[in-house]
Amino acid sequence: MAVFPIRNFWQSEKAGDGKAYLFSGNAGTEDVAVMDLEQALQGKKLVEVAPRIPVQSGPFGIAASPDGKFIAVTARESGREEFEGNSISIIDVDKARQGAPGAEAARIQVGTDDAKAQGRPFTVSWSPDGQQIAVANFSLNNVSIVDLKKALAKDKDAEIARIALTRADGVPGRPKGTAFTPDGRYLVVSGGPNTVKASAANATGAVFLIDVAGKKLAATVTGVGIDPYGVAILK
Repeated sequence: MAVFPIRNFWQSEKAGDGKAYLFSGNAGTEDVAVMDLEQALQGKKLVEVAPRIPVQSGPFGIAASPDGKFIAVTARESGREEFEGNSISIIDVDKARQGAPGAEAARIQVGTDDAKAQGRPFTVSWSPDGQQIAVANFSLNNVSIVDLKKALAKDKDAEIARIALTRADGVPGRPKGTAFTPDGRYLVVSGGPNTVKASAANATGAVFLIDVAGKKLAATVTGVGIDPYGVAILK
């Protein structure tokens, strides 16, 4: 199993025991691994400390809550068959490192009401207060916002917002990267398709600004390169 130094694929956090753990989303095995970061830095080859945690489909986006208690991960697409997921999993860090039951604290369908729909959820981001999770649903051209407390309570309405990303020029939203502004007021989403017709003069990339409280698209910036992925906000 390879661990790549790309923030979308792994997350390191300190758990309740004060130790740092490395979480890796594994597309080929469709699960999340838990590793001892200190042992990894010492060069040890076997550093997984607990059984891997299965998710719906091959994980891609992964992020830790601000308090380090939970990991959110997208089930983007299978590494075994032609299948895209439509959910995110919320992993309890302490239960995961202990190999305890209930490590997957919640699994929430996002972007669609159809259980069979393939959404290809790309990335997840936590709001600054750690109470909401944003999900970019690539194939569904929308963004979901999930309420953490409702998700953990297994509330069927844990997805509290679903915002369609539409453009006046007809180009699909195709959301990928997500990031909340430091005040939590806006969600910034990168998107736009990668097409053979795209060029520097006809860039299909876009950045969408979502009003979080209003649960609506506030603005769209077009011509942002071609096929943009990650997005970051300078505080």
